[in-house]
Amino acid sequence: MLNPITILLLFLKCTESFCNQIKCVCSSIKLLAPWRVGIKKTKPIAFLCIICLCASGYAQIHDKNINTPKVVLNLSEKYSDRASWFTEMPQFNSDSALYYADKAFKLLDPNEPLHQAKYQRLGFERMKKKNRSYSVSIQDSLAEIGWSKLKDLNDNDDDKMLNFDYLVHWSNLKLTKGDRKTSLDLFSKALKKIENIDEPDLKAQIDLKKGLYYAAYGLPEEKKLALKYIHNSLNYYEKTDVSKNPDKLYMIYAELIYQYTGNNQDSVYFYHNKLKSVLTSYKKPLAHIWYHTMYSYELIQQAKSNNNNLNTYNEAKENVLKATEIMKTYNMETNSYYPYCFELLAEIDLQTKKYDTALDYYKKANTSYSNLNDNYHATKALSSIGETYKEMGDFESALKYKDQFYNESLKYEKERNERSLLEKELQLDIFSKEKSLVKKNNQQIILLIVLSIGIIAYILFYQNYKLKKTNNLKLEKVNKELNTKNQQNELLLKEIHHRVKNNLELVKSLISLQSAQLEDSATKDAMMASQNRVQSMGIIHQKLYQGKNLGSIEMKDYFLNLGEGILDTFNVDDKVKIECAMDNLELDVDTAVPIGLIVNELLTNALKYAFPQDAKGNISISLSKSNPETLTLKVSDNGIGKTIGLAPKGTGFGAQLIKLLTQQLNGKMTENSKNGTSVLFHFKLNTAA
Repeated sequence: MLNPITILLLFLKCTESFCNQIKCVCSSIKLLAPWRVGIKKTKPIAFLCIICLCASGYAQIHDKNINTPKVVLNLSEKYSDRASWFTEMPQFNSDSALYYADKAFKLLDPNEPLHQAKYQRLGFERMKKKNRSYSVSIQDSLAEIGWSKLKDLNDNDDDKMLNFDYLVHWSNLKLTKGDRKTSLDLFSKALKKIENIDEPDLKAQIDLKKGLYYAAYGLPEEKKLALKYIHNSLNYYEKTDVSKNPDKLYMIYAELIYQYTGNNQDSVYFYHNKLKSVLTSYKKPLAHIWYHTMYSYELIQQAKSNNNNLNTYNEAKENVLKATEIMKTYNMETNSYYPYCFELLAEIDLQTKKYDTALDYYKKANTSYSNLNDNYHATKALSSIGETYKEMGDFESALKYKDQFYNESLKYEKERNERSLLEKELQLDIFSKEKSLVKKNNQQIILLIVLSIGIIAYILFYQNYKLKKTNNLKLEKVNKELNTKNQQNELLLKEIHHRVKNNLELVKSLISLQSAQLEDSATKDAMMASQNRVQSMGIIHQKLYQGKNLGSIEMKDYFLNLGEGILDTFNVDDKVKIECAMDNLELDVDTAVPIGLIVNELLTNALKYAFPQDAKGNISISLSKSNPETLTLKVSDNGIGKTIGLAPKGTGFGAQLIKLLTQQLNGKMTENSKNGTSVLFHFKLNTAA
């Protein structure tokens, strides 16, 4: 005679739905090793409970009352809860979570009023997860398309919050792209959506979203607002049961750790302890991984500042190993935290002079990042390997990996630029398809209206209508193609100048970082001069992509920006004034760059030597066209001037550079040291090299 469990299994085995549920549950059971150890004796009972749980879901699906909207909504809620359960430890299983989340969504009818709020919320969450694999530009385009489907929702609190969350998500995408103005516009629009919401829990959620957005915006005033709203939200959630809102408290404490890192270490450790207490209720694996990696990072920094305290390094290593253990247990080695853990372990061994294991960990990090197609961090790991060999005294290997680092960096930058252009093309293709779909829908509406007027009127005017429509479409198509090509060309040129400017900023920052480690004042001065030269070229490319004319630079505005940057570098903007006594004058890039470098050298020289002992003074710059073929540049100051017969100060590189640039422009230079220093140039435009 068959026992009841056997009968139940034979009955349910016949259904595909049951089989799918069993697969998801069984795949989760494999991950319950820590949980199973303590309940080996109750394993049959646990398995029977899981079978019954699946059977209840199957029975609900085939219930004769399943077609009622309320029952379907309740079942969808249960599937959502089950999907959430599979995102937590120890039963974490991403496949099962995805399976039940998909079932919860597909049960709902978008045309059923009772389902619409839940359907739109689940759709929004699905969209965010699906779009994470795309670039930010494509996500931005898809967000614009998705917003057209949400903006006309009903005006209850759930709809307002969905609109608010969607617009905040979109504004964050714009912020990531660097489009701050549009991001702020979208965020302001989001705030208007929730002006009349008074429910305390929703207000706490809104304050948290505000705080996170202002923190991401990054400016000093916005950071103050971020802390204000985050603490407002924290005051509410700390009064509630931790088990009810662990995700909110986790986000708050994590953001406060970010905000106080580097500013207030006592607060950092305080909120680390707070976050640790939340993790007893918040079982998401990534949350625990983030905590252990961030805490170990803080411990490493503490150990460095505490004479490489070995106990602190050991504690940091324990936390890193906990994070890696979680990732191995739940098959999360493809997460970006996995190679980051190798980097942390390598840093610990490097600081404790365990060079061989440090090298091994850095190489593992490089391999893992490469497997994840994270070329930026993979390349960065090569640099760390080179530094480790340098510490070991193996300069040949260090040089080898440094060369590999520079080559891979150039390759990565090239690939990134090419990928960006492809993404732009894909973004335009998405917009084109969306417009084509809208156009097709409009045509169908027009056709229905025409048909409703009557068959007779349609036959009489059909030929005339089609002829006009065809001509209009052809003309519209030609105009759109011309406009699109012009916009694409202009966008590509601006993007190129923008990237050149960003690369020059990166070079400037690298020089600044290097100079900060130097102690020799002469070398520091040379590095600062190099920074200013890079800055003078960067400003030109900035003006090109910000201006309306992509082929020329307005020199007066350029000189003012260049002067402000150099004054700021020397921190003398309250003592020395730079004046541009000239009319607006536009020059092509080939002429503007060498003139900019010449003016940069002269301004730098004047600020270094013309005004000793913090003396105040003025520097004048003028550039004009004496005639269509000649440019006249004059840079003068009212400083102490030059002493005849006295050897020039500095390395002389600046003077040599000015001489070479003057020859490049086929120019002549005249210098006068009466009443300060005045340098006059005449350049031949038509014979410039």
